[in-house]
Amino acid sequence: MPKKIGIILVGHGSREPHNKRAIKYFAKKLEAEHPYVRCAFMRMNKPSLQEVISESLNAGIEELIIQPVFLTRGTHVDQDIPKILGMPAGARVWRIEAATKKVKVVLSDPIGADDRVVEILNDRIKEALRA
Repeated sequence: MPKKIGIILVGHGSREPHNKRAIKYFAKKLEAEHPYVRCAFMRMNKPSLQEVISESLNAGIEELIIQPVFLTRGTHVDQDIPKILGMPAGARVWRIEAATKKVKVVLSDPIGADDRVVEILNDRIKEALRA
């Protein structure tokens, strides 16, 4: 039987609804390839990362991938998320306690410098030029 893997997309959160809608949109799209995808937020929106981790462990997830939906590294990716996970500084793979077992947690990289982002930026610039 394959391992039950969960993906948690972590957004910043905002008073405005746009951020939460975008993160939920990404999660819905990812569900086509990954059966367990959830959203969490660092600030201002619910659910929090801690809440979603707890929910995931209660659902029997055996491995968690924490995917920050941030353009680059920063305080949330390098300090806040690892602290929530109990990870040592610089670690990307960790195990957390879940009832009677340890669950592997992988902290993925943010989006970063990627030519696919440049394509999106070019599309937005072309749209602006047509306005």
